Amino acid sequence: MTTTKSNQIDLSYSSDSISSIADIVKQENNHLCLFLGLYTPNKKEALQKLASALKLPAEHIDLNDYVVKSEQETIENLNTLFDTHNSEEVILYFEHGDKLCGAYTGFSHSRVKYASPQERHFLRLVENFNGLVVVDISEYTAADKTIRRAAQSIIRFDLPDSKLKRFIWHLKNYTLHGFELKTKRPDSYGEVPGNF
Repeated sequence: MTTTKSNQIDLSYSSDSISSIADIVKQENNHLCLFLGLYTPNKKEALQKLASALKLPAEHIDLNDYVVKSEQETIENLNTLFDTHNSEEVILYFEHGDKLCGAYTGFSHSRVKYASPQERHFLRLVENFNGLVVVDISEYTAADKTIRRAAQSIIRFDLPDSKLKRFIWHLKNYTLHGFELKTKRPDSYGEVPGNF
């Protein structure tokens, strides 16, 4: 376990890590936990263990349904969502957290992502929420510095060491769900793909 700031813990997934998070959550009014990584089976198991340890149900919320192109509409959607869940009787589990996370700005060569207004508003709502909020982000690089700093805990979900488990995971993800090529900020500008 590594500590990244005075009150934040950053650890790799295990039964002990879930127990540590559950113990901390029991002592706090609100808690933001990031689930970072691709390995979904362990994420499901971790959420079940958290829910069991805290004796709370987990509500799955798909951020694709709330984050839209319009900044104002996204903010209204998030306000409505948190208004209907303003209690400590549920764990809010946000899937597709990368939909909310920062963006590259302008035409600079910066590789740093900056928090969007929607993300900053989301974090303010989380700060005022009396309970546990878990944000699931599949790509480590999608979690910008703002959301990492705001989190009280980060749990990393690496692919398993077992070659068989890795193979099965890759097989399921590539044959059943297809795969998506992430668009990355280019190393240099002026190189345009294709023949124009």
